[in-house]
Amino acid sequence: MKNLLKSPLFYGVIYVILYFIGYLVLAHYNYTYFGIIKLVSIIIILITIVLGIVSIYKTKKEAKIKLFTSYLFIEIVTVILLFLILGYFLGDSENKVTLYNKKMVETRSRFLNRDTVLYYDYINPFVRGNILKKKMYYDKNISKKNYSMTEFFDDEGNLINYTYSQNIEEEIEVMDVKNGSYGSTTIKSFLSSILDENRFNKTDIIRVRIIDTALAGKDVIVVEKSTDNGLSFKNILKNEDKYLIVNRGCDVTFVNENIGFIFDLGLLGKDDRYKKFLVTTDGGKSFSDVSITINGYGSLDYYYINNTPRLKGDKLVLDVSVPDGNDLKDIELVSNDDGLTFSN
Repeated sequence: MKNLLKSPLFYGVIYVILYFIGYLVLAHYNYTYFGIIKLVSIIIILITIVLGIVSIYKTKKEAKIKLFTSYLFIEIVTVILLFLILGYFLGDSENKVTLYNKKMVETRSRFLNRDTVLYYDYINPFVRGNILKKKMYYDKNISKKNYSMTEFFDDEGNLINYTYSQNIEEEIEVMDVKNGSYGSTTIKSFLSSILDENRFNKTDIIRVRIIDTALAGKDVIVVEKSTDNGLSFKNILKNEDKYLIVNRGCDVTFVNENIGFIFDLGLLGKDDRYKKFLVTTDGGKSFSDVSITINGYGSLDYYYINNTPRLKGDKLVLDVSVPDGNDLKDIELVSNDDGLTFSN
């Protein structure tokens, strides 16, 4: 028993047991050790094995055992060195950062997926969260110029939504201070307020966002644009109010950087004729009513707009349905003036 207590291997086994018990307990609560803790723990385990081999070498006099332990010692030292080298270059770098007044752990792969940055909850200097909360993508390198998009995840690791904003946390913080709400806006609620968001090139992004609610089931929306690849956004609406009021549940889409549509179904729902159909030809700075002409069907009492306009080749088309006897007939309307008018 005394010899056992003197053996480094005994304490190595104890450390392994305690490490894995801690690992399983942390995993149960969706936590994990920091990478440096994992690395140090494995080094400690390997060192105890080496010391145990050295101890055997010193206590045994048989030449065969000494030769065997010598070979074993060399092999384990080689494994340790290889593990340290590979562990460093193939592992993730982890850094503590502060996002939206909250401590997070930022991880980046040193070898694979270098165009992705992952974020987890920070718990303490030894433990971090094990559920992904935020993922930022880059085209080639970790560079603001090559930023692509950001995904956000809930407490269960499910994708909430994505955005092209690089600084959504800072946007929320500035917005809350301006509105006097001081931290009441969550990332999830902010993302749910975005009706449409589109990237058109390396620098320009347009998004339509709800900023408030109005009476009778209406929403107050703004059109925001970023010209610096999502680092900042500003409202570009040039009407007197700097916002638009639409019925809740309206469809918003931009077919390119200049042309976009707001299809407002109205309070009576999809079984009623459209209430508002707006188009912008200047990238969201101003909107005007879309004019629709359907030839060959006389004076129609009603017709249905099936979806927002779309590009079909180099043409801007709109699908509508008109009454034809007891049925509805689908007709494709075409615009030759960037969506201001549609006709067949």
